[in-house]
Amino acid sequence: MTAESAQIEPLAPRGRRAHGPWSDLALHTIGWRAFQDLCSQVCEVVLGRPVEIFREAQDGGQDAVFLIPSGPDAPLIGTVQCKHTSDAMRTLKLSDLTVELENVEELVKAGQADTYAFMTNMSVDAPVAAAMRARLRALGVRKPHILGRQYIVRVIRTSARLRALVPQVYGLGDLTSIVDERLSEQSRALLDSWIPKLRTYVPTKAHRDAVNAISNHGVVLLLGNPSSGKSAIGAIVSTIASENPDNTVLALTSPRDFEVGWNPNDPGRFFWIDDAFGSNVLRDDYVQDWASAFSKLRAAIKHGNRFLLTSRKHIYEAARRRLGQRNLAQFADGSAVVDVGALTFEEKAQILYNHVNFGEQSQSWRSSVKPHLIAVAAVRDFLPGIAERLGDPNFTKGLAPRESSLVRFMEEPTEHLIDTVNALDDQLQAALILVYVHQAGFDPSDHDVSAAQAVAELTSYSLTKIQDCFAELKGSFLKLSGSKWTFAHPTISDALTEILRQKPHMMAALIRGATIDTILNSFTCEGSPLIRDALVIPTTLDDALVARLGHTPNEWHRNWMLFHFLSYRASGPVFAKAVQQFPDLLRRSCWRTDLAGNNPKIAAHTRAHHLGVLPDDLRSEAADNLEYAVLTNLDASVFDEPEMLALIPPLRLVGIGLALRTTVLPSLEERIEEIVADADLDDEPDSHFKKLLGLLDHIEAIGVDADATALIDDARDQVKRSIKGLEERKREREEGLEDEADWTHIVTQKKEEAPAPTSVATKRSVFDDVDK
Repeated sequence: MTAESAQIEPLAPRGRRAHGPWSDLALHTIGWRAFQDLCSQVCEVVLGRPVEIFREAQDGGQDAVFLIPSGPDAPLIGTVQCKHTSDAMRTLKLSDLTVELENVEELVKAGQADTYAFMTNMSVDAPVAAAMRARLRALGVRKPHILGRQYIVRVIRTSARLRALVPQVYGLGDLTSIVDERLSEQSRALLDSWIPKLRTYVPTKAHRDAVNAISNHGVVLLLGNPSSGKSAIGAIVSTIASENPDNTVLALTSPRDFEVGWNPNDPGRFFWIDDAFGSNVLRDDYVQDWASAFSKLRAAIKHGNRFLLTSRKHIYEAARRRLGQRNLAQFADGSAVVDVGALTFEEKAQILYNHVNFGEQSQSWRSSVKPHLIAVAAVRDFLPGIAERLGDPNFTKGLAPRESSLVRFMEEPTEHLIDTVNALDDQLQAALILVYVHQAGFDPSDHDVSAAQAVAELTSYSLTKIQDCFAELKGSFLKLSGSKWTFAHPTISDALTEILRQKPHMMAALIRGATIDTILNSFTCEGSPLIRDALVIPTTLDDALVARLGHTPNEWHRNWMLFHFLSYRASGPVFAKAVQQFPDLLRRSCWRTDLAGNNPKIAAHTRAHHLGVLPDDLRSEAADNLEYAVLTNLDASVFDEPEMLALIPPLRLVGIGLALRTTVLPSLEERIEEIVADADLDDEPDSHFKKLLGLLDHIEAIGVDADATALIDDARDQVKRSIKGLEERKREREEGLEDEADWTHIVTQKKEEAPAPTSVATKRSVFDDVDK
């Protein structure tokens, strides 16, 4: 550690902090010397050779030195320079390198900086890293590397040796085992609630296809309409997997949960992620999270972990379009996607029989409906989840035991469910509304007080009396997941959405009382593009909505959802009122996206610019970000968004075009080498070059001279060679990995499909003894 590096450490509390999946390890708490030792360990693991450390201010600009074999001549020497800060939020600045430049120049002259790695526990933005590498090259460094916190944490996560060293030597405090144990217990409790349903479960072709996909690919995505049985297959397969004592089943609710729950040291994990892209409507934050988490998911599969995801068809279709090339390859090509809705008549009949026979209906009721059950099973859009409701008297009150009524029950389930919810006592409805306004579930010990109070005032029942109803609704309308009460099925939330849509006085109360997450994720404005299953806020409540939007907590996660709501779900009047009444909303910070064209903050600035309410300084900031995206990150996504492109003034846009020709094209050889050097082998080799190739396509479409065309052709050839090289490196690494988990215990022998009966009437009906 150099004297200069010590100067950047501000005084700050030295206590350890447990960090979430995005900030990962608390590297700011370990001190500069431990960080220097950690960097040398990282270098040894990555380079596969010893690294010599020089201590403190006498290091001559070298915190560590390593040798790079170069053939018969003397080996080249590389230098590592470390900079540590105790400020967890600090971001690397170009000036942090300035104090090292004199040392770098001397090291280059001495032949000790052919490769120069600048390592820091600060976050590193791509434009800053690019500028630093350019300065180092100008001083004669042939291979400069700027490695920030994200890189160091990634290496630690992928190295068993470093994972062992970090908590033992540096005391970072790994809480994952505690978190995992609690999550495992919660998952076990959830699975236990499904065990009674094993007797009604019918292994279908979709079940067998799901198991085969997990066996062949390590992952499966179950797609189907509401009540089609996705969750049942997920729960049953997960329950079977959990019976192996070597496995740990984790039932998760979001991609972020996966990042917390993946432990590379435990290859026997089975992840069940129900409604992976949102339960009732698409969660755009989930799409963003999955775009970055899929690479980790691929790595987890290679370590022996297995995944089962479910989603409604229309929700995944919307997510698939937004993910584009960032989607998981097995999902994009359909090899690990199973449609659970395609059932044979025999499967439908057996499912219906099981639910009616083992349900809570009386014998007399079963006898009265028995003659009509064949017709119900023959419904084209038969849904297992609705068949289950036929076995539950809570859902069949007032249902006449006639064929027409029973068939309508199956064909129009939402309408009947709405009637059922409306028929509940007011106090029971209040309990459902209380869960509804808490999108993630209602936890009696940890909930949104204002939302709960709003429901109490709306329904005129005390919160205590409302909570007393949960036990009565358990098993039919509600379920207990850990400490949270959630809907037994997402269609109950759908029904409540329709009910509330018809009750303006309730809508007003919900806008004022629902959690902001519920509003941002599940609501949309009247006059904006229709979103299936979203609750539409009428224009009469625009002012109340704007007031809630303006008081959204200023947190990166919620700001991301806020910008997305403003960009795509807010009506024109709501957007204009929000940014005029709360001008600081547009100045908030949120996550960055891989592609600028998908950034909801820039999209919000685009809409504000189109409406003439974007301040000049924010337009200039947006133009800076888009220019960096194009010239530094090789991101051409903005060229597909004309309104977003309008954020860049015309003359500046011309300058970007010139820079593409005069600066970017001539530097492509070095850019490609940098991409190869920094490539994550957990990703597909060609994925690293998609942005670069997309930019080349756009440059070519603009029209270029012969010299530029030659540069483009050379770059494409170099990309092809680089992809082949990465594929070879990837193969070599994968040959060393062994799949330690044995999943054969859940593989079901595929049975030959029985021929369809030529006449149902000539065979004994499966329902003959349903009333016995």
